[in-house]
Formats: sequence, structure tokens, C-alpha cells
Amino acid sequence: MPDSLSLHPKETVADLIRRHRRPLPAPVIDIENFRARAVALCSAEVAHRSRDFQRVERALGLSFDRWLEPDCEQLGQFPHEAHAAAALVWLSHLQTHESEKRMPWSGVPFRSWREDERTRWFAKRRTLWSGFLRQVVLYRMIKMPSRSKRTWAL
Repeated sequence: MPDSLSLHPKETVADLIRRHRRPLPAPVIDIENFRARAVALCSAEVAHRSRDFQRVERALGLSFDRWLEPDCEQLGQFPHEAHAAAALVWLSHLQTHESEKRMPWSGVPFRSWREDERTRWFAKRRTLWSGFLRQVVLYRMIKMPSRSKRTWAL
């Protein structure tokens, strides 16, 4: 007699949740700006992950303490959702960094920065932008593999 009544005795909670999850259908977004389009797509994925996790949580009768497990919605997430969430984190850092150019904490305008400070600022911006772009491309390659080979545009 098996120790568990489950049909999948070695299944973890994350596997159980993943088995009941449904991916978001590919949304149609008419935005020309690459960054705005990527933000719209990634935000939709992260919002769907949250809503779908709550649906599965109710359906399975599970209860997670959001205070003790604030990242519980990541249980059973799809790989493209992980990349969408990572892209939004990279974008957050990029936007914070870009805001320093508009109004730095020092109060010194960007045009008055020393050459080495501006060079460092551009190098960091390039790093943050490439991290954001890398996550968006990975999201797109996993979510829409047939389209990712034709063009880089979302």
C-alpha cells in the first residue's frame, strides 16, 4: 500500500502548482516604443502569474502566509514568467540610474559632471540596459520561439 494517496507520490508543492497553472495567451499590444512594449508584456506576465497562482491556491485548498513566504507566487512559475519578472527588476534599476542624470543627489547637473563621472555613468547604463534587454530576449525566446528567430522586435 502506498504511503501517499496522491497519483504522483514524489511531486513537490511547486510541481503540483505548476501542473495546475495555465500560461497567459500571447497578448496583442500596439505600442511602437520597445521599452514601453516590453514593460507592458512583462507586467502582464507578472500580474497573470499572481492571479493564476491565487486561482490554483484556492482550487487546491492551499494557503501560503505572504508574510513568511513573500515569494510564494514564484512556486510553479513558468520560465518565461521568471524572465519577465527579472526584466522588470533590471528596468527598475535602469530607471533609477537614469534619474540620476536628470537630478543627481549632489544637485550638480549632468553637463557639469567630470568626464570620468560621465564615462562611469554611461558604462553602468550600458550594463543595466544590456541586462534588461537580455531578460526581454530570453522571455521572448521562451514565450514565442517561432517569432524569436525572425526579428528582435517584441
